[in-house]
Amino acid sequence: MFRTSATTIVAVLRIHRKTLGISQSKLARLSRVSRFKICLYELGDGSLTPEEQSRIREALQAEAERLRQISTQFDFAGLGGSND
Repeated sequence: MFRTSATTIVAVLRIHRKTLGISQSKLARLSRVSRFKICLYELGDGSLTPEEQSRIREALQAEAERLRQISTQFDFAGLGGSND
């Protein structure tokens, strides 16, 4: 039963990371958690300390916010109207 729960948590991390389009290497740089640890964790063969989990969560949230800001700053004015 615990294994299923742990597997779900690992899958959620991988899904969030891939949805944001970031590699394990980039997540490692952003979170200051080694890529090796992230890789082992995603494979279900490793564990992360609560501090590492927190840093990864913060890094994913920061990346999501960065992408949101990019999309809201995009200027759609030049996409539709006149053929200047």
